[in-house]
Parts: sequence; C-alpha cells; structure tokens
Amino acid sequence: MSFSEGEKMTGSGKAEKDLIVRLDGEPWVRIEDGKTLSDWVKDDEIRYNQGNRQSEKFLMFRRTFDFLTENEISGHYLEFGCHRCRTFKMALTEARRHGLDKMKFWAFDSFEGLPTPETETSVSKWVQGALTTSDAEFMELVRNHGIYLKNIETVTGFYSDSLTPSLQEKFTKEEAPIALVTVDCDLYESAVPVFKFIEPLLQEGSIIYMDDLFVGTKGSPHKGVARAFLEFQEKSAWTFMRHLDVGWWGRTYIARPRDDGFSGVL
Repeated sequence: MSFSEGEKMTGSGKAEKDLIVRLDGEPWVRIEDGKTLSDWVKDDEIRYNQGNRQSEKFLMFRRTFDFLTENEISGHYLEFGCHRCRTFKMALTEARRHGLDKMKFWAFDSFEGLPTPETETSVSKWVQGALTTSDAEFMELVRNHGIYLKNIETVTGFYSDSLTPSLQEKFTKEEAPIALVTVDCDLYESAVPVFKFIEPLLQEGSIIYMDDLFVGTKGSPHKGVARAFLEFQEKSAWTFMRHLDVGWWGRTYIARPRDDGFSGVL
C-alpha cells in the first residue's frame, strides 16, 4: 500500500494526514477545521501527542549520535527510566547506524514503576507503580528489536537502593565513560541519586538528555528533575552547556570540565 505525500499509517491501519503539511498559499500550513475535528476524541489526542513527542525524541537521538560520532566521543549509553523501551530502542538504532559496535547499553530501572512520590508533582497519574514495564517485558522488547543484544545490561532496583558506591566504583574502574545518558526518572527523589552516580562517569563532551525537565512541576525550577539538576550543578566538577531543546519537555546538555576556563554565553 502506498501513501500520498503528507499521509502516514496509523495503528488502526488507516491512512492519516501528517501533523503538519505545508501549503503553497495562505495560511501556508494545513490547519484542521471544525469539520475535520468533529469526531475528535481522547484517543485521537493521545495518538496525536505521542506521535509528536516520540518523533521529536527520535530526532534528538539522530542528532546526538551524529554529534558523538563527528566529535569522536566514545563511551557507553546509560538510561535511567526505561518504560516501554522506546528511547532505549532509539539509542540502539542510532548506534547501529553509526557502527558503534563497542558501545554498551545500560538500562537502569526498578521495573516496578515509580516509587511512592515524596515530593509534590502536578501529574496526578504519577503514583506508586505507575509507568511500569517489567524486566521480562523490557527484555522481550529488546530481543524483538534485535540490535546489539550482547551489549545490553540491566540494573534493577529503585535508584536509592541500586546506585551504590560499589557499583559506581565498578563503573569507574571497569567501564568506559558516558557518551550519552538519558535521565527519565520523573521525580526529584529519583533524580538526586542518578546525578550523584554519573558524576565520575562523565567525560568532556558527554551528553545528558533530560527528558522531564519541564514535566510534573508546571515548569518550576524549584521542583522535580530540574531542581535536582540545579543542585547537582552547584557541587559538580562539570559545567553543562545547553545543546538541543527537545519538544516542550526536555533538553540536552554537553558536559565540560569546570576548570577549562570557559566563560560566556552560547
């Protein structure tokens, strides 16, 4: 089956117009009207949002792996928060496209969903056990994806328990530094041990992708993952240069040694 330009296949098997289609005259892009949206329901909204969000995340991974390859930054991929294996598969795919056969892929997750939130969030569905993908489900998704299966490792447990000093020491001594790390752990109390853990594993040019920088806090820098990241920066031996904006929710940063003499704004 073929589709005309501006169409895609939906999960239901139906052809659907792309989210943004350019026109040759006013208003220059197609803007759906009341008639088009007359039967729009919640499921349509979810599909619409997820299509937007996952497309932008995938574009970030494409650009970031290009950055890492072009700048000859080698190391491992670490992901903290692996629900549904979406971004993990994106990383595997882009690594394969760049021939990064020596890269390891570490999945850190409780595989039991969120812990009981200890701090306030603005997302009512973020409760204990939410966003659960079991270890077995995760590994099945990985196996079905079929890329670098021998290079994949999982670390199971809530971060306050699993990210121990001994594990950090093992990574520091036995593993390559971080090339790219995804921080997708939603809660302040989950993010704090993550940043502490990765501090000695970073290198010049490491990329940190913050997935929930503006999620769950109404954009407040005093709460959530944003607060944890700001507190981390105050004590870190690294500074972080803003890199890519990812949708309305996230951002990537490039790690720089604090003592490299850099000053100014980019």
